Formats: sequence, structure tokens, C-alpha cells
Amino acid sequence: DPAMSPAPVPDDAPAPTPAGPGAAEAVAVVKAYYDSISAGSYGSAYTLWSGNGSASGQSPQQFANSFAGVSGMSVEILTPGRIDAAAGSRYIEVPVAVRTTGADGSVHRYAGAYTLRRAVVDGASAEQQAWRIASADIREVQP
Repeated sequence: DPAMSPAPVPDDAPAPTPAGPGAAEAVAVVKAYYDSISAGSYGSAYTLWSGNGSASGQSPQQFANSFAGVSGMSVEILTPGRIDAAAGSRYIEVPVAVRTTGADGSVHRYAGAYTLRRAVVDGASAEQQAWRIASADIREVQP
């Protein structure tokens, strides 16, 4: 029955472009970041920053040292913002609330958000197309 057959697709029709990683994947990066820190895998956490860690503004050793004295951590990842487009990139903000316990028993609370970026230009590598942390605005919340 010809009415049941799908319409032919012209040879010159553009291929559908995948939307790429969305908000859920950005949240998964932030979760993996904190899971790595909690496990003491600071190198893995560091590479979740853009530029293979350079966007953190720290060397790998400085980054690892920043967690010295933290014996426990709990993280609540809040609802991400919408994905914003910029030339060749997408950005999303992922808010968090963090509670750390120091080796001395002190408790500190932090709140803020991570801004994640991924490239969407033709020819971008798989690494460039993945969400990576571009910046963070995390501040200690005074009791």
C-alpha cells in the first residue's frame, strides 16, 4: 500500500543534528566532580574543569591541597538553569549547596553555582563537546 510507505528523503537533505548533552549531563558532571573529590581522586575532579583543569585557576597540586583537612562532604545539587547559547558554545549554571566537615570536627557550609560550558562548533573534539566546569561562584555561608 503506497499510502503506508514513508516519504522518500532527498539525497541532499541535511542530516539531523543531535542536540548534544543537555542539563542532565551537566548535572552528572558536577556529581562526578564531587564524587571524585569525596573519593580523594583529585586528578579526576581537576580534569572536569575546562582546559583539562586549567579553568580552575590552580595547578593540580594546589587543587588537591585545597581539600586538605576536609574529612567529610555532603553535596546537594539543585535544579540547573536553562542552557544559554553563545557563539560556538553552550553554557548552563548548576547550583549547589555543600557541607564539609574538617578533620578537627568543624563544619562549613557553602552555596553557589558552577557554570559549565561545552563547544558546539563543527569539528570540535568529543572532549570539547562534553560539559566541563568553566567557572564557579561558591561562597561560604556564615551560620
